[in-house]
Amino acid sequence: MKKHQPALLLGALGIFTSSLAFAQNYQTMPIQSGFNEDVIANGIGSALSSTTNILDGDSYVYVAKNFQANSTSTPITYGVPVDGIINSVVASTPGLSYQLGNLSQSNSLRLSNANLTGTMVFTSPIAATKLYMLSTSGSALSTLSVTVNFTDGTTQQFTGISVPDWYNGTDFAIQGLGRINRNTDGLDAAGGTNPRMYQAVMSIDAANYTKPIQGVTITKTSTTNGFPNIFAFSADAFSTCAPPVLQAATNITANGVTLNWTASTSTQANSYNVYYSTSSTPPTATTAPNLSNISGTSTSIASLQPNTTYYYWVKTNCGGTTAQSVWSFVGTVKTACGAVTSMSENFDSYNTGTTLPDCWVRNFVNGTMTISSTTPASGTRNVYQTNTSTQTPSTVVLPEFSNINAGTHWLKLKARVTTATGTLNVGYVTNPTDASTFVLIQALSITNTNYTSTNPEYTVIVPSSVPANARLAVRNTADGKGYYWDDVVWEAVPSCFPPTALTTSAITSNSATLSWTAPSSAPASGYEYTYTTTNTAPTGNGTSVSGTSAIIPLPSPSTTYYLWVRSKCNATSTSVWVNATVNTKAINDECSAPIAITPGATFTTNPVTATTVGATSTSDATATHTCQTTGYNDTWYSVVVPASGNLTIETQSATGSAVSDTVLGVYTGSCGSLTQVGCDDDSSSDGNFSLVTLTGQTPGATLLIGVWNYSSSSSGQFRIAAYDASLSTSDLSVVKKNVKVYPNPFSDIINISEFKDIKTIKVTDVAGRTLRTIENPAQEINLGSLNSGLYLITMYFKDGSQHTVKTIKK
Repeated sequence: MKKHQPALLLGALGIFTSSLAFAQNYQTMPIQSGFNEDVIANGIGSALSSTTNILDGDSYVYVAKNFQANSTSTPITYGVPVDGIINSVVASTPGLSYQLGNLSQSNSLRLSNANLTGTMVFTSPIAATKLYMLSTSGSALSTLSVTVNFTDGTTQQFTGISVPDWYNGTDFAIQGLGRINRNTDGLDAAGGTNPRMYQAVMSIDAANYTKPIQGVTITKTSTTNGFPNIFAFSADAFSTCAPPVLQAATNITANGVTLNWTASTSTQANSYNVYYSTSSTPPTATTAPNLSNISGTSTSIASLQPNTTYYYWVKTNCGGTTAQSVWSFVGTVKTACGAVTSMSENFDSYNTGTTLPDCWVRNFVNGTMTISSTTPASGTRNVYQTNTSTQTPSTVVLPEFSNINAGTHWLKLKARVTTATGTLNVGYVTNPTDASTFVLIQALSITNTNYTSTNPEYTVIVPSSVPANARLAVRNTADGKGYYWDDVVWEAVPSCFPPTALTTSAITSNSATLSWTAPSSAPASGYEYTYTTTNTAPTGNGTSVSGTSAIIPLPSPSTTYYLWVRSKCNATSTSVWVNATVNTKAINDECSAPIAITPGATFTTNPVTATTVGATSTSDATATHTCQTTGYNDTWYSVVVPASGNLTIETQSATGSAVSDTVLGVYTGSCGSLTQVGCDDDSSSDGNFSLVTLTGQTPGATLLIGVWNYSSSSSGQFRIAAYDASLSTSDLSVVKKNVKVYPNPFSDIINISEFKDIKTIKVTDVAGRTLRTIENPAQEINLGSLNSGLYLITMYFKDGSQHTVKTIKK
């Protein structure tokens, strides 16, 4: 749900000294309070999550130009403008515009029933000769009454204001906005003239011209099924001092611009004030100008940032600070591209298609050269180039670097090719619009076909022999292969290089070995390593090591870890962190470390939620599954046969998991010498999961259970349980023990509830080694001699059943 907050502040009126009003002195009237619904879907996410209600009586809301149902959705080219500025197309009010409320908050006063009333309060009250309302009505025409509230407590009422249905009505201020089904994210077809927003005018009585308007109270008076939505107000402001009319900016450079305007129509105008900013938030009456008392109709501004959009406003001074006009309508100017000293670009802020970032140049003849969303190295975008052998390769020219020939910098990027091996050429051009001026610096041999399996990063040190006016460029090879590249960086060559070619090995449930290759200049002080659970580089120090490998302890099984290493060249100089990803093994990855299952009366009595994350294929040749030979990445479980000698073992799905198909094997004997007594592929009532029913087994005997994932690519959770109807009577209360082990994690002491029914406790590590055996335990057990890590506490009850709990020692 979106919270209501005040809208953006816009221009306010100054102090006036005459009763003469100038026509068409349009000013927006931002809403401080009064919106009650968000009916404009915007940003990334479903329309349902982006809005608070439908606009009409059906299922629809407006859609903004930046709406995407998810990050991979194709951006739309129509809709409500992202900046919320609606420029009215009504012929009688040229230059009139409206400012919508925040598209990500409540932005409409929606009146669903007859006689329902809402009050909208303006942020900056101004006096006006006319008040303009921007609104629409969903599902049918609506009729409103509007009471204008002045700051002195008086009012002026308007009745019978008709608001057309948002489809096909007249007097529209804007049309073709587009709409979306709030429940299904279904977009209406683009390119039409609907839906619309409409303009209504209310003429203020001459007696009220000088009264600032505080707000309006709006009532739905019609009894039809229409749903009026009021979005914005603007006014023809009353003033004796008219603002100037802005003209196009001139003399635009990377760091400066000349602003121009026509003189105010007010005879008493004697100078002008200018306010400019990189924010589109308009100045108010109390905002201090950047430039004051300019006598002419233009002014130059210097010291601006390159390739930056600036917004500017001008107001007229009519006889001193007590007689000023309102600020003019906003002007916009973008400075030219200029030379920069560094750059980092991942292309994520740009739409897919035949575009490039600002200040880049696209030299393209044929083939394909686009910003693509196909499997980027980071974020959501990367560059894609491809040409056949008969086509002309495209050349992508980077921004201008003032230090291109300093000999101290390199170009760094991540790249891949659809079919190895390919060549991506890095060079420079002396004319950014003429690809024939391309000069090769280095041909990069791209051997990787993705960004993840090998090191995808390539670097090119740019020599000082490159001309000072040159610009770097990247050109693909015309060989029919697709070249993708991302995360482009222009920076100083590091003084300390990171290790490369990271690999992982010897992965267990609580550790992994990370190995790497030393950089060309080996660090004098060795390396540091650490781990994280997110792909975000560490901010602190790591553990020091002198060699090129390290065994890294990891706290949890079946968990994805990012293993980081960096070079340590001296006490104050380290390289950037680089990483490799590893999944720790499942705690029950091997037959020798099964998770104990407590049988119940039905599947739902004692199900265990298991996981295939971190599972590997067993090397035990006796662990056959003859019912279905296809199976991957097994995990292991054990169960004690109940007194009946009968048992059903079943797997089922877990909510949200990618695991949808298992193979189940049941065995007697011991690991390395297993005898299969049951096997099943797809007999479960839950899709392609497994079910084995056993009879005539030896009561009290332990069965070992292997579960294989039928898919080699998916991983995730599933559920497994063992059950028999005989356990629905008193046997169930004996087998199913409600035992708690606490605290967990623990420091030295653990406590066991229901300890009087326990005969023996065994403490084992994840490798299956028994570390402690405790006969007839008390409630409190001291395990202070154990090292920090993960342990299994197995409790053997006096009735022959057992129960295992995983614990972590801090």
